[in-house]
Amino acid sequence: WPTVEIVDRRADAPGPGSLYSERLVELVRSDARVVCVLNRKGRAGLLRCRSCHTTAACERCGSAVEQPDRDLVCRRCGEQRPTICLDCGSTGMVRLRPGVSRVAEELTALARHEVIEVTGDDDAAPTSARIVVGTEAVLHRVRQADAVVFLDVDQELLAPRFRAAEQALWLIARAARLVGGRSRRGRILVQTRLPDHEVLDAAVHADPARLVDVELARRRLLELPPVVALARVSGAGAAELIDSLGPEVTVMGPDADGAWLVRAPDPMLLGAAISAAPRPADRVRVEISPVRS
Repeated sequence: WPTVEIVDRRADAPGPGSLYSERLVELVRSDARVVCVLNRKGRAGLLRCRSCHTTAACERCGSAVEQPDRDLVCRRCGEQRPTICLDCGSTGMVRLRPGVSRVAEELTALARHEVIEVTGDDDAAPTSARIVVGTEAVLHRVRQADAVVFLDVDQELLAPRFRAAEQALWLIARAARLVGGRSRRGRILVQTRLPDHEVLDAAVHADPARLVDVELARRRLLELPPVVALARVSGAGAAELIDSLGPEVTVMGPDADGAWLVRAPDPMLLGAAISAAPRPADRVRVEISPVRS
C-alpha cells in the first residue's frame, strides 16, 4: 500500500473552495504527476443564486438542476433552461458542487499548468498530461501516477447504496495500483470531512479487515448481503412479476426508477421464488446482489 494522507476539511467553509486544500495546491504545483478523482460530470451538480441565495431547481418538477455545460438541466425530468434564477432573474450562480469540467478549469489556474479532463464519455481524451482530473474512469485510463487525490471522497462514503463503503475502499485500492507502494513513494491524498470513517481508517493502516469487521456487523443488523440474498427487479413487466412472488420473500419498493428489491434469507430460496413465478409478457431484468443498490 502507498502512503495515504488524510486532509481534514471539517474546519473549512462549505462550497466549491473546499475542494482546493493547501496540500492539494502544493502537490499540483510540484513536478509530480497527479490524478484527481471527482465523481461529478459537467460543470456543476448543485447551484444557488449569487444574488438571492436560492438553490436552483426545476420549474417543472421542483428537483435540483445541474449544469453539464452552459444550460441548466433537471436530473429528474430532463427539463432544460438557460442559467438564470427563477426567483430574481439573476444569471450569476454559485457552484456548490462543481463537476470535473469546472474543476479542470480552476486547477489549471491554481497549478499554472494545463489540466486534462477525463470521463467515461470521452475515450479520446489524452491521459499523458502531468495533471489529470476526472471521474473514477480516470483510474482505468491512466497507467501510472506519482499521486492520486480524491477531491471529495465523502460523496463515495455517504452514497445512498449499501455497498458504498466497500466501493469507496475499492476506489482507493485502485488508486494504489497507479501510484505503487511506499517503495515507489506512492501517495494518495484524501480530502474529507469524515476523517475517522472506517474506510479511511482501513486505507491508512493498509488493513481492509478493519472495514470488513465493522461493515459485516452493520449488514447483519440491517439484513443486507452477504447475510441475506438480494435481487433488483426492473423493466416493464417488473410489477407483474413482483405480484406473483410468494410470501417467503420480502419485497421493497418501487424506487424512483420503478424498480423493486426482493430479499430472502438465502440465495437458494430467492432463486426458487423467482423461478416459480410466472413469466410476464413484458421484459423483466433481474439483478442478483446488485452492485449499485
